[in-house]
Amino acid sequence: MPVCFIEAPPGIRTEAKKKMVEKITIAIDEAYHIGDTLIFLREYPAENVAMDGKLQSENPKILEALKKISA
Repeated sequence: MPVCFIEAPPGIRTEAKKKMVEKITIAIDEAYHIGDTLIFLREYPAENVAMDGKLQSENPKILEALKKISA
């Protein structure tokens, strides 16, 4: 049973999550031919993620992307 962990910001629409896990499952099934793929979605708020010493909650590009995925 393949296991996949997706780490992403919170706020992604349920429909987008469904589409994402369906496509990931298909890709894993095509690669491994095992079935029973298990996917875990771990959501981290932008204030709990840093890159190059800066919180992502202060990154304008990240904030704009978060607006788009939650709309």
